[in-house]
Amino acid sequence: MTDLTPRIDANVQREAHALLELSHRIHAHPEILFEEFQASAWLADALEARGFAVERGVGGLPTAFRAVREGHGPGPTVALLCEYDALPGMGHACGHNVIATMGAGAGLALAPLMDELPGRLVVLGTPAEEGGGGKVLLQRAGVFDGIDAALMIHPWLANQAAMPLLASTRWDVVYHGRPAHAALAPHLGVNALDAVRLAFAGIDALRQQVRPDVRIHGIVTHGGDAPNVIPERAGLKLVARSADGAYLLEELAPRIERLFEGAAMMTGARAEVIPAPIRYREMRFNRPLEAAFERHTQRRGRATLPVDPVAATGSSDIGNVSQALPSLHGLLAIDDAAMPHTAAFEVAAGSARGDATVLDGAAVLAGVAAELLSDPARMAEVRAAFEAAG
Repeated sequence: MTDLTPRIDANVQREAHALLELSHRIHAHPEILFEEFQASAWLADALEARGFAVERGVGGLPTAFRAVREGHGPGPTVALLCEYDALPGMGHACGHNVIATMGAGAGLALAPLMDELPGRLVVLGTPAEEGGGGKVLLQRAGVFDGIDAALMIHPWLANQAAMPLLASTRWDVVYHGRPAHAALAPHLGVNALDAVRLAFAGIDALRQQVRPDVRIHGIVTHGGDAPNVIPERAGLKLVARSADGAYLLEELAPRIERLFEGAAMMTGARAEVIPAPIRYREMRFNRPLEAAFERHTQRRGRATLPVDPVAATGSSDIGNVSQALPSLHGLLAIDDAAMPHTAAFEVAAGSARGDATVLDGAAVLAGVAAELLSDPARMAEVRAAFEAAG
């Protein structure tokens, strides 16, 4: 098939005004996990208006959607993923307005070409990436069944073909003690806050005895109500991450849970340990997809940096998807220094440079998807790489 990239770029440019208006609207109206009613509706409306068959509320998630454009005859199914949840109190400090419009923009760029491309193009609206595991819930509901490759791009401070995401899990822990007057009768109390302090002391001691890729971090969620009352109730939230999901879940997590119980035993408090119902997996790399990302990123005039496969970064539910099917999680710069989950990154997500990344990212994703749809050998190469990495 002839090179489709000039037509893809022309289609992105034709949709530029609508895409940037959509990115700015989502950025200006941040909605946290599972509450992205406006963002999901705006994205679904835009795709429906360009001929996609849109199903809203897929997988039992009210703010998820699936938009489908059939191609010309049988072929692979390629999904473009949109994230659009914001961070509590920080707005789009992870740039999900950019992610959403890159994914939707790639769909709009490819839609006019699907009459001559085989297969099926799917744009998936995946809510609640920031801790809610929306993609995992959609996987469990079968929404990813039949998809041959899933593609998305995350805004970042560099252009890279992949992000070495860490597996992660988390806990909510509540310690229940017994209140008493802290001056008159402290011996009658059981101090739940002491259990929280000892749990953190145990975590600090554990840090020396874990693999270098491990990250453990947490906060105190409740420490009592008055300084002259022995705290009856205290709590913490803790997150643990590792580049090796099996090590995290089979070795590290049980050790951490024993620490929680040990702190309770030392104080006489009772520990209520609530593991997260969803655990994020590490990213499974796919070199053919990454090479395609690099080709199209460079085509748009962006140099790419090499990926350090052992660099510690964050965690995302795209890691779970990548364990089930070939997946791309590329990175495009919207700033040279600002890190995600900061106020500066929130500003960058709505900036002129963020806008340029929306358009470049849409063109890159559309270019990669077009390769997979039009070239059976490329799709076979991607599938073989996925199976070899298992």
